[in-house]
Amino acid sequence: MKALQLASEYANGSVVITVAGELDLATRPDLCDYVHHILNIHADAVIIDLAGITFIDASGLSALIVLRRHARDLGTPLLLADAPPVVLRLIKLTDLEDSFTVISHAGGLRCPQAEPARTGAPVQA
Repeated sequence: MKALQLASEYANGSVVITVAGELDLATRPDLCDYVHHILNIHADAVIIDLAGITFIDASGLSALIVLRRHARDLGTPLLLADAPPVVLRLIKLTDLEDSFTVISHAGGLRCPQAEPARTGAPVQA
């Protein structure tokens, strides 16, 4: 099993979280803890870049649902970016297409003056 790799970048009030590896029962807590912390710093928007996801199961999808609810409760837009086919297929199979805002090209949301990506602890505002 591969570990989940997480990094975040803060730019213009928004945070882009890059996620890579397998999102499953074993790694779900890592993603939830990381993103919950970032949501609690009250960013203007949180973008989860899923381009590096190689596997996702029902518990991984459940994590995304929980995070979406937390973001909604805070009034913070949560977007999924560059979701690979494995993620899009699971969202479609579970009829959750209307539940998520999925965008392309999270890299376009970054700016030259953005702080470099950090691995490990979430970014502090």
